[in-house]
Amino acid sequence: MKNLIFIFILISFNSHSKDITDLYKKVFPNLTKIEEVKISDPISDEPVNTVLKVLFQETKRIGFVREISTTTGCNSACLPVVYTSFYDLNGDFKTLKSRDGLTKINHAPFTPEDYSQLEFLILGTNSHFDLVKHPKEMTDAISGATIKKFEGKVVKGAAYTTLRIYLYNKQTKAAIQKYLSK
Repeated sequence: MKNLIFIFILISFNSHSKDITDLYKKVFPNLTKIEEVKISDPISDEPVNTVLKVLFQETKRIGFVREISTTTGCNSACLPVVYTSFYDLNGDFKTLKSRDGLTKINHAPFTPEDYSQLEFLILGTNSHFDLVKHPKEMTDAISGATIKKFEGKVVKGAAYTTLRIYLYNKQTKAAIQKYLSK
């Protein structure tokens, strides 16, 4: 029985690993090798996003990937934020993919336009996020609506998700720069 369970786990792991590699190859079609580097996760209460993946074509580095699985930080009924961020060989943000899909207020799924806006916001300089100590500072306590100060600076209905992804992007870029400076 133990052998049967082990085989099932091994098959599940290999299947999941192939799905991830296929996702990576959508952004980096020439990918042939992945190396993992341990990094910190100062954003989550329980640090689990502690791996930066370095992508190679043979021996040439072609980019970086970080798998993120976190909360929005709102400590309520918000769905988790699960996505993969991709960076070029210099550590510049390329794109973001979510196999399960990101959600907004009331669990509404992100639209293609929301993903485009999110990527645009990530590429910009959003120093106003650096002043946010808790995601709830971005929304009205009664209605849950994004406060005017942040309108247009977050995906509509997804202030918490936008903030969390912004913070992880900033931290990932710093980790990549640290890796590159070695």
